[in-house]
Amino acid sequence: MVRYELPTITLHVEQDDIPVRGNAAASGNDTFDREVEDEILERLENGDVWAWASVEVRAELQGLSASAYLGCCNYEDEEAFKKDGYYEDMVREAVDSLAIELENLQNIRISVEDTLHHLKGENK
Repeated sequence: MVRYELPTITLHVEQDDIPVRGNAAASGNDTFDREVEDEILERLENGDVWAWASVEVRAELQGLSASAYLGCCNYEDEEAFKKDGYYEDMVREAVDSLAIELENLQNIRISVEDTLHHLKGENK
């Protein structure tokens, strides 16, 4: 049975630098939108980064890494974010990007081997 090494998945979150006002809600009801924004701003003032977050999901394997990013996130906490479909999508995106990086590295290795083989043939 072939065993494959799995990438390490990490989640990094920080307060998003995109302004809350004008970006958090667009319901068409200005009063409701303002209430949503006020709640987010209050949570941020209380140190709740998940109120308005920029999220990075990183996949790492064999010294290489790839990431997927999502901004303007408003979740109760990390657990709520992970239950949302965006988290799984971001994991897939990061792992797919990492696979491409690993494939590119393999292609470079093959190219180097081909070049060395060709050079050995010229030196005979």
